[in-house]
Amino acid sequence: MLLNIIIVEDSEELCEGWQDILSLDGHRVRCFLTGRSALEDRTLIMQADVLVTDYYLPDINGLTLVSMIRKIRADLPIILLTGTRDPAIQESLRQVENSLFLSKPIRIEQLERSIRELIASSTRSPPVESDKADNVTRPPSSPY
Repeated sequence: MLLNIIIVEDSEELCEGWQDILSLDGHRVRCFLTGRSALEDRTLIMQADVLVTDYYLPDINGLTLVSMIRKIRADLPIILLTGTRDPAIQESLRQVENSLFLSKPIRIEQLERSIRELIASSTRSPPVESDKADNVTRPPSSPY
């Protein structure tokens, strides 16, 4: 399954490394070094299959970014990364719906596996096709 992936990570080296490896696997990957730069292209957000973001960004934190992204696209699966050991931040990240929380450092294999698992368990449900919706069997009406 080839995916459209948005990565928001302030480490340019890490972002480029992930982008290179994920692109070799056939995925389309866009990297951003700040949260606000990731928010600039709404079309990209609408076409994305998953957002991977660090918690600590130079302009806004990852939870703020997620909140702003969810106003644009409520169903976008999200992976939140952080190297912090602060339990309050970790618990806040775990409360984000349709997301996974991962602790840094993280190996690319773990990131790839987590992306696949999140997509597979995504709460997104396919739209009902109109011709199938018309053929739904309904119980008979009650005479009462």
